[in-house]
Amino acid sequence: MKVFNPNHPDIKKRVEQYISASLSLAVEFILALPVKGTGQNPFWKVEVAEGEKHSFIILKTFVQDSSSVSGDKQDFFREYRLLKQLETKTLKFPKVFGIDEEGTALGTPSFLEESLKGRVLYNALKIKEKWAEELYIKSIIEIQNIKKEDLGTVYGELNESENTHDSFVRIKKELFLLSKGPLLTLVLKKLTDDQPPFIQPCFGNGDFNPKNFLAKDKILTGILKFETAGFFDPLYQFLLPLEKYPLLKNRGLEEAYCKEKGLKNIIIDWYYGLILAAKLLEALIIEEKGETPANQEINNKEDILARLSKWVKSTK
Repeated sequence: MKVFNPNHPDIKKRVEQYISASLSLAVEFILALPVKGTGQNPFWKVEVAEGEKHSFIILKTFVQDSSSVSGDKQDFFREYRLLKQLETKTLKFPKVFGIDEEGTALGTPSFLEESLKGRVLYNALKIKEKWAEELYIKSIIEIQNIKKEDLGTVYGELNESENTHDSFVRIKKELFLLSKGPLLTLVLKKLTDDQPPFIQPCFGNGDFNPKNFLAKDKILTGILKFETAGFFDPLYQFLLPLEKYPLLKNRGLEEAYCKEKGLKNIIIDWYYGLILAAKLLEALIIEEKGETPANQEINNKEDILARLSKWVKSTK
């Protein structure tokens, strides 16, 4: 399969024409740089010029190969339809343009996304900037307040994740099949005994990583990554990125979020235990398959077990 590259001499003029037509603005193609971490469907940050003014646009392409099915393409363009529906919201979601589901413009299905400006919020969060903490929590809650009726027909395309209670039942069952021992017994007993009430799923972009939130002059300028948007347990989704970035944990963000959502702080500890149990299950499955973890640091079984041991002994 020929790899799509917008910088190729045979392609860049078509990219220029595609962007110009989509934006209803005559632009000149300058350069396209691949966006890191975009997997098999590469995204490109394309620099364009309108006279002396230079700007950027994100080009998202769908790679079709022999293993692709119609559902894959539907999933890819679901993000476009969702962002189009969210254009009326006050939160700064990226605008999208130029949907080309058949790939007639570039030879591959594609659409364009606004390139948002700003610094990732994580930079300010890690140095404990109060405004950043407040903005992060406020923005997440505003996203979670988006209702099903706000999403129009695209709501029917979104997934509703397994609720946290069902997740625990599944994780408990699968862990017993892969591992035994006193620590695991204690972990699962504590999770069983302390299980909190069910929390209604809320809308989310699928990744509340603070690096997906952009800000400038202490104002939110963008929210990124809606590929896996759907409905999720709100607290679980809030805590996941804090588990990824230990500098953000246990310094009041969790309690501040729960206060705004009307949730009891006592359940935070249970959720962190469930997150660790899920990570342990993932590590055990990878080990059983003889695979190498994509992120050795995050998926290290011994490290997860050590953290679970500390969690079990905690008096929270």
